[in-house]
Amino acid sequence: GSVLNMRPDLFCVALAGVPFVDIMNSMADASLPLTAGEWEEWGNPNEWKYFDYMLSYSPYDNVRPMPYPNILITAGLHDPRVAYWESAKWASKLRANNTDQKSQVLLKVDMDAGHFS
Repeated sequence: GSVLNMRPDLFCVALAGVPFVDIMNSMADASLPLTAGEWEEWGNPNEWKYFDYMLSYSPYDNVRPMPYPNILITAGLHDPRVAYWESAKWASKLRANNTDQKSQVLLKVDMDAGHFS
């Protein structure tokens, strides 16, 4: 997700399979599975020394008006690792900010699957 915000011109199409894109909200919520255990690797956005750095590459938080390529985003309704609403929020924000009238942002949520749908 981050590279699409940094250099969307490098791609004609992107496939984002169950992307972890709402980093700030997910990593700040210790009640979500795996979150607190990942703080050692990612940092804890509830601590200021990590907040700005994590915000700088968070895919959802860095979507801005520009031409994005065609993007297919997939999610699983029963995914315990990356909740489906991350993909849905990201798709909505990308659609609202995509200035390329020819490209599409598609979202496919597998209603039976978990992670790696």
